[in-house]
Amino acid sequence: MNLQDIRAFVAAAETGSVNRAATRLNLTQPATTRRIQNFEAAIGDDPLFDRSVKPAALTALGNHVLEHCRRVLAAVAELEACATRTADPAGELRIGVAHGLGEMVLTTPLDALRRSFPRIRLQVGSNWSSALIEDIRGGALDCAVGLLTEAHTVPAGLLRISLGAEHVVIVSASRSQTRRDGSPWRLRDLSGESWFLNPPGCGCRAALVRSFDRQQLPLQIGAEIFGEDLQLSLLSHSGGLGLVPRRQLEDSPHRHGLHILDVKDFALPATVTLIRNAIPGRFDPAIELLTEAMKAKLDHRSNLA
Repeated sequence: MNLQDIRAFVAAAETGSVNRAATRLNLTQPATTRRIQNFEAAIGDDPLFDRSVKPAALTALGNHVLEHCRRVLAAVAELEACATRTADPAGELRIGVAHGLGEMVLTTPLDALRRSFPRIRLQVGSNWSSALIEDIRGGALDCAVGLLTEAHTVPAGLLRISLGAEHVVIVSASRSQTRRDGSPWRLRDLSGESWFLNPPGCGCRAALVRSFDRQQLPLQIGAEIFGEDLQLSLLSHSGGLGLVPRRQLEDSPHRHGLHILDVKDFALPATVTLIRNAIPGRFDPAIELLTEAMKAKLDHRSNLA
């Protein structure tokens, strides 16, 4: 059984597509298909993929084999790390960053990473925090920076390293911070307003929806807008309500036209978190530098606030 065939099977299982698996492995589609076929032949006669559906899905045996393959690849990675760990790693370091955190967290730390490790090529992508966690678990990413709330679960085998506390706040252009008598708002006071929110998949939006559902209140979504920067721009011109990380609001050119609402029955503390595999790897020195640089940047911003 060939290690490269195992990697091809895992890539196809995790991405759901031979084409996407080929992209991950930097192979052609026919070469990837041959490796998957070789692996299936080595396993035996029972199919690992149900190809009667589109896209093909793992069978029960396929899911069982996938977990074993992940453990094999993790053990190989640990062995390689023991043999190749160096103060000057080389290769492609794959980093994920949660939507909305890129400018806030990564700009200066990535500059420091490039200066300290010139032989590393960076591949940086963006996604929701929950999807980033799965990408690390599946091996598609080496590390990621997410905005995690109590609703996020980090599976066993992954490390979560806190970089700094964050608060997700409700903002408005038309409402003052408190009610006229100085008392805080409640969610029921806000249920008649239109909200500008990220599309489904955003953990902060999901937390807001759960809070409204618990009180059996209607949540009126005026528009689904990808990205808090655009949401803040539209809110400042047209009114309504939004939900954004406080630091992002503080950096926004639209902050002077918006107010953070004091809402008694809604709070969403979050943590800017680096997630990585617990198994040592060749990029450990680079990831450690990135971690410390991001912590320092967030600490500096907190001291200025």
